[in-house]
Amino acid sequence: MATEEQIRLMMELLREAGPADYFKTLDQRQMGMEAILHMLLESRKTVTAGSISEEMGVSTARVAVLLRKLAEKGLVTKETDAVDARVTVVRLTEAGRKIAEEKRSMAVRQMGAAIDKVGMERMLEFAAVLKEIKEAMKCPKKD
Repeated sequence: MATEEQIRLMMELLREAGPADYFKTLDQRQMGMEAILHMLLESRKTVTAGSISEEMGVSTARVAVLLRKLAEKGLVTKETDAVDARVTVVRLTEAGRKIAEEKRSMAVRQMGAAIDKVGMERMLEFAAVLKEIKEAMKCPKKD
């Protein structure tokens, strides 16, 4: 069982390393407007509001808010499907495509820099350890 000293040390080291900022940014990329832009950029088929909701694992109401914000910024268009008026088809505008490509390029450069600095073997180990920590923290054992 972990000692009080070990727990304090790990908490201090994590505070110093500041992974929360990185993971918050990563989470926003995976769950927010950036995720939608990326999905639209990468998709080879028609993307609907419903498919975005399903892919992201968030409510259709959340997707509607994100799409409204993206449309207000001129990054996406929303159209009613020609076959089913209940379906909203979403497409990138040229401005949206440009921003999505810039975001993807930046993410690729950042990950490349991390791999170059830390090494692929350690990055893979880090990812595996993160998975283990996530599992371990789901339901800590009671004393």
